[in-house]
Amino acid sequence: MWVWPIVGCLSLFAILFALFLRRGRGSRSFYFDPQDYAYYEKDNLGERKLPIAAMDKASTFAPLLEGYIGVAKLIITLAAASIAFGGNQNSRPGIFIAKIVLAFSILYGVTFTALLQYFYDDYTQDVNSYVPRRYALIQALGFSTLGCFVMGYFVWAFNLG
Repeated sequence: MWVWPIVGCLSLFAILFALFLRRGRGSRSFYFDPQDYAYYEKDNLGERKLPIAAMDKASTFAPLLEGYIGVAKLIITLAAASIAFGGNQNSRPGIFIAKIVLAFSILYGVTFTALLQYFYDDYTQDVNSYVPRRYALIQALGFSTLGCFVMGYFVWAFNLG
């Protein structure tokens, strides 16, 4: 019974990874910073509309990185508190399943934040380092974090009453 949430969480990640990898199939690399896109892809600016701020040298991914990490910290904190303080040994089996799903949310969230920081640090040294595999991995981890978090609380809610 407890195997199915594990299979579900791993399947969610695998499906998202495959979808994002397929989406980035034609690209050689992705850009974190809009200013880098504007600088390195000058010929393609007619196809993609960038805001004026993207042309400014101060337009970087760093403020967005802080936001992503802040949201991940919130999800990780809520999931960990729910696992630690929610339910006891006499709870319904569905609560245990919800805790497994929330644990995957924590796993994916910690991995997401660590790899996002690592990949961005790599990117600051080489703008071509953010290849489609890395892009797909980050996107899949981020959405898997959110998906497992939401699914975990849905399972929890359906097992309360």
